[in-house]
Amino acid sequence: MMNFKVSEEILSEAEREGSAREFFFKLIELLSEGKLKRGEVKKIPEEEQERIIYRIVRENQLDEFFSPGEAKNIYSALRKAFRKKKLSETEEEWEKKLSDWRSQFEDVFKKASVKYLLKAGSRGFLRELFLLDWIVPSDIFREFPGKPEEFSIWISERADEKFLSSRLESWLKLEAFRKREKLLRDILRAYRLNCLELGIYGLFPQTEGVIWDTFVKGNVIEADLESLIRKRNRKFVTIQYAMKLIIENIFGKGEIPKFLDWVRFVDYREGNLNRHAIQHGVAVGFGTKENFLKLFLFLDFLAEIISYINCSEPF
Repeated sequence: MMNFKVSEEILSEAEREGSAREFFFKLIELLSEGKLKRGEVKKIPEEEQERIIYRIVRENQLDEFFSPGEAKNIYSALRKAFRKKKLSETEEEWEKKLSDWRSQFEDVFKKASVKYLLKAGSRGFLRELFLLDWIVPSDIFREFPGKPEEFSIWISERADEKFLSSRLESWLKLEAFRKREKLLRDILRAYRLNCLELGIYGLFPQTEGVIWDTFVKGNVIEADLESLIRKRNRKFVTIQYAMKLIIENIFGKGEIPKFLDWVRFVDYREGNLNRHAIQHGVAVGFGTKENFLKLFLFLDFLAEIISYINCSEPF
């Protein structure tokens, strides 16, 4: 007697067939271990084919996914039932993995955030700077003696080439930055030559790249998620999620910095620092020292957070 239980291998091979009817013929050929070829299956009376299909549905627990009345024909209903069941199983796996991932990911960020806040010493003041689009490492924050609105002038007067170079050297202790050494040195060269637009163009992708390498590429759980993303044919923007976690834990805000956020081109105001507008060539007048330093210090801030995470247990 034929076994009507369809394995992953059999289903995968049958799915290569173009039409739903050919899918059914291939399924029966494989289930019969080649004893019933396509031509022989085709000769089986339609009523008997229908009985076989219902048997397959029962044996493979497809009941809740099988809807002949909503499909083009019963062959199509069978194929759709298999696909719906597979998608349902993938969704369940996704939800479990995502729950595990979030729990571990958030725990890592909380620990790093606490270390940063303890060194910075004032969350309220940090939030005020954040609202002005300044996200800075804790040591620079501690050294700043003035009011939030005075930070731009203070840092601009201090940020000469020697200062920026020394900051960069400290980043290179981290692998995510070390692999970008040439890019980072070229960015400082652009700054020295007053090619601020080029420097900003160079800085934007590095902020995302170091997050990717540290929190996504090196995360075993994330690798599982990436595999599931392909199965689900959907997107899961881990970089944006990582940014929101950092900001929420430290600054008490759930949004990402305005300079990294999406903006409609018609709403963009020339001179503002915004990744989306700059990346697509809408912005042209953004090359200011202040904009460069906002991005540079944000990358400096990320280096500090990454250093804390590298010192914790792997996730």
